[in-house]
Amino acid sequence: MLESLVAAGQTVRASSRDASTLDVPDGVAKVSANLEDASTLEPALDGVSAVFLYTRPQGIDGFVKAAEGAGVRHVVLLSSGATLEPRSVQSRIAHFHRAVEEALIAAPFAETLLNPGSFATNALGWRADIAEGVVRTPYADARIGAIHERDIGDVAAKILADGSHAGEALQLSGPEPITFREQAAVLADVLGRPLRVVELTPEQAAERMVALGWPPEVPPEVLRAMERTTREPSTVTDVVREVTGNAPRTFRQWAEEHRADFS
Repeated sequence: MLESLVAAGQTVRASSRDASTLDVPDGVAKVSANLEDASTLEPALDGVSAVFLYTRPQGIDGFVKAAEGAGVRHVVLLSSGATLEPRSVQSRIAHFHRAVEEALIAAPFAETLLNPGSFATNALGWRADIAEGVVRTPYADARIGAIHERDIGDVAAKILADGSHAGEALQLSGPEPITFREQAAVLADVLGRPLRVVELTPEQAAERMVALGWPPEVPPEVLRAMERTTREPSTVTDVVREVTGNAPRTFRQWAEEHRADFS
């Protein structure tokens, strides 16, 4: 996204809690900003007209106040497709993201909500398994609209640059539903070695997710959503093309670009 904004002639500032950890293109300024420490936000937002944001609910009120004071005109939020699911009323994941969405909708500046579903980068979670020649996953035939992270970045960059789609929630996806089993086949082809799919039980999958640091209440929600897509494929949209003019990248393109990550 940063590269796209620079190429479009935008003056760009990147931020994180510790700006020294950021790796940014030449010409992009870096600034430390902690969304839960209001004192860091005023200098970070000084002179900024548009913001790409991802935050937890705990930081959103301070951000809104600081952004209003700085004269920010447009915020593009990386949210979640979970907030658009009618069946997510009881979902903690949806509540987490919806709290941020609602704070921005109520703010005096314009907002655009980006609501992707599954990320293609989730496949990086298989790296240790792939080193053993396997892909371990629950619901191997769940059909998801895995989206390339660069497509999310391209959509955000276009909107940040031209101020379009204010007040909209955009459901983003890859070009087609693809199962985890099909993803494994693509990776096997790209990496040039066979990969055996081992289907985990929901209990085994939840245990692995918690061991990786997921809050224990979250895996059951994620797994229920996966199970549903074995019967109803995830929604696939053409929003990436509509916003950027380019077709969304395929999972194969993602795998080819990330081949070295599986070395």
